[in-house]
Amino acid sequence: MNLENSGYLWLLLAIPCLLCYSLISYREASTWLYRFAHVKKRPVPYVVSTLFFSLALGAVIFSLAEPSIQYTKVVFNRHGIDIAIGIDVSKSMLAEDETIPEEGKKLFAIPNRLNRARYYALNIIAALRGERAGVFMFANKGISIVPLTTDYGYCQYILKHVNDATITIPGSDLGQAIATGISLFEGNSRKTVKAIILISDGEDISDDKSPIHEAAQRAATQGIVIYTVGIGMGQGVLIPIRDSSANIAGYYQDEDGSYLKTRLEQDILQSISESTGGSYFRARDEHSEESLVDAILKRARTIEYTRATEPAWFSLSPLLLCAALLFLLLGIIVGR
Repeated sequence: MNLENSGYLWLLLAIPCLLCYSLISYREASTWLYRFAHVKKRPVPYVVSTLFFSLALGAVIFSLAEPSIQYTKVVFNRHGIDIAIGIDVSKSMLAEDETIPEEGKKLFAIPNRLNRARYYALNIIAALRGERAGVFMFANKGISIVPLTTDYGYCQYILKHVNDATITIPGSDLGQAIATGISLFEGNSRKTVKAIILISDGEDISDDKSPIHEAAQRAATQGIVIYTVGIGMGQGVLIPIRDSSANIAGYYQDEDGSYLKTRLEQDILQSISESTGGSYFRARDEHSEESLVDAILKRARTIEYTRATEPAWFSLSPLLLCAALLFLLLGIIVGR
């Protein structure tokens, strides 16, 4: 037990004074009662009442000393969570069918899918509190940009300053994206809750989708949950080409000279997340980033890797004040 203000314990000397005063008061009351009514005052109720009043005074004095006891507290440890954030950087992500919030326009002037994805990732990192985060980008191949770290400032710097005009590559392979996300967790000796966040328009270069599902199943067998975020609209739009002055100079075409159109493919993204126990989100939905982080934390709370114990102190002052009030009421009732 620990006492924050042990100096108040000197007030306990008031209890013997109270007992002496009660004894003198009882004798005088008994004497006057016998003189005028020839009735002897019963000592038992008076003694019990005095005892309760003394306990009430003692409880108040001890509460002033602020006693506390130490116990072991189980807490939720967010340091036991690892998150790999993957951003699609294929050419289709240059389509300008997304909106960027006003605060995001200060960072990204062009409202394309890629900039919306970068802003989404920035908001996720801003919501982290001790989790390790890594960043990777993918198109027809995946590449790790930032290994798992708690240096959120570095992650944000990379996301803010990569040039969206130079990093985009034709086509995207979601199976490679999942494999790259898995690779970020390799070599990690400690047990953690692992999550991959894929931010993409869902378009995939391969006609056979089985490698995507195989990669998702491989992630699931390793205890990795994939959360997907859809970027773009569900209707076909053109992909603009911007010059060095950020003006639209034309639109991307295929080998036949036809203009390329792209749209959000939600079904594949939903199937990836569902096969691993994750969830699908839309970037344009309000509070989408907060909902995604909450989903990760909700799952993490059920896993022992995020539970930690730490010493804590429990204050006894409120209990002592309640006990003092109870003793006071009992003393009044018994005294009557």
